[in-house]
Amino acid sequence: MNYELVETFAVLAKTMNVTKTAEKLFLSQSTVSYRLKALEDELGVTLVERDRGFKHIKLTDHGKYFLSIALEWQNINDKIQNFSSSPFKKTVSIGVVDSVNNYLFSRIYQEILRNNSNVQLTAKTLHTAEIYDQIESRIIDIGFALNHITLPQIESVKILEEDMVLVTKGKDFANLKEVDPQELNPNNQIFINWGEDYLNWHNKYIQHNSSPKLITDSALLSFEILDEDSWFIAPYSVVNKLREKFPVHLLLFKELAPKRTIYMISNKNPLYSNRDAISEFKQLINHYMIAQVRWQQEFKEGLLKPSL
Repeated sequence: MNYELVETFAVLAKTMNVTKTAEKLFLSQSTVSYRLKALEDELGVTLVERDRGFKHIKLTDHGKYFLSIALEWQNINDKIQNFSSSPFKKTVSIGVVDSVNNYLFSRIYQEILRNNSNVQLTAKTLHTAEIYDQIESRIIDIGFALNHITLPQIESVKILEEDMVLVTKGKDFANLKEVDPQELNPNNQIFINWGEDYLNWHNKYIQHNSSPKLITDSALLSFEILDEDSWFIAPYSVVNKLREKFPVHLLLFKELAPKRTIYMISNKNPLYSNRDAISEFKQLINHYMIAQVRWQQEFKEGLLKPSL
């Protein structure tokens, strides 16, 4: 089988657009159509459903199944092409939500660079839905998301329940260590959705029939625009990274505190060539999370210490 046919199909399956596929491969649209038809004829199945103008396409069941084979073939072909010129490295590609990637995983990346010279790591910042899609398609090997979504081909493991604190500049909070969430003014809130578990807590303890000052997905922006009237909630790892740059008050929550849950997800049938590297990376993550739980307890104790 001609590899060019498989490559064209793999790109088309990602773009779902003949024009974009042609641009990515530097081909004419007619060549893309010809290669797809040639591949379908050779396999004896229809891989793509298309309308008359070929503007709207979607994968058939055969197409979805063959895509996993095509991606694995692509992966192997890339390794063959680079085999003679590249030193041997185990490859792992991960997709991580922004706040975890920037504020929690930086130490993991440093450790890999320092101690694992035979690992080639590719890290992408993605939204949760994108992570699940790319894990299911085996475009990435491991994902780290804030929601659990049940899918037959996906293995989802809870790796961390991260405690969260109130962040504010309000003078009324300056001498406090803890706060009751039900006493907060919801109209002064900068709202960040930290995942399903956090959202359930938020809707239970904070009035959700009001309008927050701002809804955002950026912790950094929240710190930058915070004024004395505003407040928001963020995980320990985020505030620990940013509190040195911004003068803020950090308060724990009385009784039931909010949690930001992080899930490690992977395909139950990963690419064979990456299985050892994926297993090693998961072990590294689990080891790091054990240390993170200990650090969080120390961080909490530090917030409760009397001010000097």
